Amino acid sequence: MPKPRASETQARRHRVSISVDRDIGEEFSREADRTGKPLYVFANDWLATASRISAQGGTADKTEEEWKVCSVFKDVEAIPLPAGFVEQMVESLCQADKERALKTFRALGENLATLLRIYAPRIDQLADIAKGFAGIAPLKRLDIERIEGGSVVISVVGAGKRYDVTECAFEFLKALVAGYGYTVMAFELGVGTIRLEVGRRVKDTAPKALAIPA
Repeated sequence: MPKPRASETQARRHRVSISVDRDIGEEFSREADRTGKPLYVFANDWLATASRISAQGGTADKTEEEWKVCSVFKDVEAIPLPAGFVEQMVESLCQADKERALKTFRALGENLATLLRIYAPRIDQLADIAKGFAGIAPLKRLDIERIEGGSVVISVVGAGKRYDVTECAFEFLKALVAGYGYTVMAFELGVGTIRLEVGRRVKDTAPKALAIPA
């Protein structure tokens, strides 16, 4: 019986069949058509990229989270800078003109709210975007929890190493939630930590000190 040629043996060795859910396969095929690539070329490109990311410790979830962050950065024309450098800049701005610093962060929150609603239409979806930021920024955690009565509690860890920087982050966050149609009902601040209780309200009232069980 004749032996198979080396080229035939190599082709069989490298050809692998992968089963995927029908919906995923159809969506993959549509994306290949959209890019103008044959399906096998499109699949090879993405699988090769996925393999390299996985080999470096990446996961599908992390990749998607970081892609969302990169998309936001691109849309706002953000420039990544070392966290310590940014912290010093904010501290200097606060020392020179505290009210101006707070106003600047308030305006930033107002401007970003419109954009972020594209990526996170609901306020609780902001936590998903925050997971990506946690990998490249000092932000360590952002938790969003709905509580009885329809209110939402937002907890932030990693909002600055000085209290005045945390206050700037607080102004940013207040403006951001306002862009989602929420008002701060109660709050608690510490160095680098923020906890807010926000709710949908028709009339604005001054926020009170937050009393939420730890």
